Amino acid sequence: MSFEWPWQYNFPPFFTLQPNVDTRQKQLAAWCSLVLSYCRHQKLYTLDVLEAQESPVFNNKKIERKLSVEAIQVVFEELRKKGGMPNALIWVSRYGKLMVK
Repeated sequence: MSFEWPWQYNFPPFFTLQPNVDTRQKQLAAWCSLVLSYCRHQKLYTLDVLEAQESPVFNNKKIERKLSVEAIQVVFEELRKKGGMPNALIWVSRYGKLMVK
């Protein structure tokens, strides 16, 4: 069974952090949901920071867009903040990875 990408994944502006605060909050929520869903579907328990930009979750080759390293770090930080949520990811900086809690 293949992963079903949300509509935002094929929307080029999704891959650029938005300057408007309200829009950015919605965008980050969508990224967090996408990352968690993708990891669950792929049974991934870690995401390597150094390899994240080339991972399909952050790199949509179909529309030739990928999230910048800086934006990925913002998404990772947002996931870290939500670490108390069930199935959230936590940042393990010493290993440079996100890990499923």
